[in-house]
Amino acid sequence: MTLPSSPFRHLSLPAYAEQTFWRLFNETRYRTTKIDYVQFVLPSSMAMFPEPRGWIRQRILGETPLSIYEFDQALQQIALDPRPKGIILYLQGVSMSSAMIQAIRSSLAQFKKSGKTVICYAKSYDLKTYHLASIADKRFLQPGGTVWTLGLYSQQLFLKDSLEAIGIEVDSVAISPYKGAADPLTRTEPSPEGEAQTNWLLDSLYETIIMEIAEGCEISTDDVREMIDNAPYTDQIALEKGYVHALVNEEDFAKELEAEYIVLWEQAKNSIHMSPPSKQRKSIAILPVSGMIVDGNSRKPPVDLPVPFVGGERMGDRTVVQQVRNLMKDDSVAAVILYVDSGGGSATASEAMAAALQQLATDRPLIVVMGGVAASGGYYIATPAHWIICQPTTITGSIGVINAKIINRELQRKLKTHPAEFMRGANANYLSSGTKMTDQQREQMRASIVSIYEQFIRHVAKSRDMTTEAVNEIGGGRVWTGQQALENGLCDQLGGLPEAIAKAQELACLPEDTPVKIMHGSGKPLPAQLAESSNPAAILQEFYAIQRELLNGQPLYLLPTQFE
Repeated sequence: MTLPSSPFRHLSLPAYAEQTFWRLFNETRYRTTKIDYVQFVLPSSMAMFPEPRGWIRQRILGETPLSIYEFDQALQQIALDPRPKGIILYLQGVSMSSAMIQAIRSSLAQFKKSGKTVICYAKSYDLKTYHLASIADKRFLQPGGTVWTLGLYSQQLFLKDSLEAIGIEVDSVAISPYKGAADPLTRTEPSPEGEAQTNWLLDSLYETIIMEIAEGCEISTDDVREMIDNAPYTDQIALEKGYVHALVNEEDFAKELEAEYIVLWEQAKNSIHMSPPSKQRKSIAILPVSGMIVDGNSRKPPVDLPVPFVGGERMGDRTVVQQVRNLMKDDSVAAVILYVDSGGGSATASEAMAAALQQLATDRPLIVVMGGVAASGGYYIATPAHWIICQPTTITGSIGVINAKIINRELQRKLKTHPAEFMRGANANYLSSGTKMTDQQREQMRASIVSIYEQFIRHVAKSRDMTTEAVNEIGGGRVWTGQQALENGLCDQLGGLPEAIAKAQELACLPEDTPVKIMHGSGKPLPAQLAESSNPAAILQEFYAIQRELLNGQPLYLLPTQFE
């Protein structure tokens, strides 16, 4: 049969019919719904992937906020739809990491290649909000708003004297002074190594942000430095200097854009262009692993506990290893992308995860893409990868080991408690909170840490095709930004999830329309329900469980400090 002349004339009859169906399906949508701009109200903090909530969390916290992955998928749909002129981002402040901001900016930069416009609106702009908005074609500010591009500020709180005042001391052993996770608890000021590390991280973060704002706003880096150094600005001064394009109230926003139909994404998504489902039998699996690395099962407390190294999600080796084993059995998965967002945790759990991932990597491509943090144990589990990708501002490295225990002997005395200790064996009190480590115990602890560290750098050396001596020079607990990690050979490419998907397609010889699925729970695609509880007793039990895991004597990989 001869097909009529069309863009699909190279297709078989069934394929031509299917393409015709989807074309007519989308054209019907275009005729029935008018859209000038699609508006997104972006939350201040966005997760990379959808986070399913059980009914209790939905009752307390509401529906899951839009994720960066979902936002990117939405932009791809809007780019193919001929109706919208572009999108509007209503910014309510930005509290996410610079690496997450870069992931969003990357999606917006790709969207702009379709010829559509990106517009940002905010009541005020701080540096992070402006960094995100700098990729936009136009930036609008509410009258009376302020541009607070004040630069980067990092405060480190040292609690040694405060803890001693209440009778608590922290006894720690680290592989080097750069592994400073315990410094806030054991020192009264930064170590020379810690101070140097903080400065090189801030330098790299600052220069990257300046460069990206300059490129996005099409101004010089000197102009950006001047904008930062002379901030804050009132609305009129910000307008005069060209930092914003107009001062507009929300009521006048549509008139300013000469737009009649501004539609929220939640309303527009059911009428936006839809692509036909892929017929590819093979797929790419994304395995997100985030939170503190612990032995046992992955868990997320019903609420985040405001305690350092305790609150938030925990990534258990039993759960992750089972997910990896399930992927090994799935012949439809041609490549795996491991998304890592973790500052580290247990050494033994990190080794268990890395071993399973190494086995997976023997028969299919494994690509690692790093989020805001992929340091210490978070870097350890990345070592089996064939390719590592991170954002320029990802916090990574921290190749090192530390262990610590809390000594509360003086606190017990001040509280007038009278503990009675009984022991059998010379080192039975090794993990006791009542006594510091003896010299012999400290030597044994250091030997254990050195052994774990040597194993760590062997993994890195094999992964990165480096000598152990070369790894040690950039290891020893040193923390780097993604840009510095690339320069030091710890990653292969700067970018995010789109680059990881493209690399997976290349290494597995897959076509561009290969479906991508996100793995969750025991290894099944989203959505899935999480077990939830709002019982205060359960929350307290969760806290004590975490505390026991942190103080069980296992060497820990912990990020030294938080930045920005």
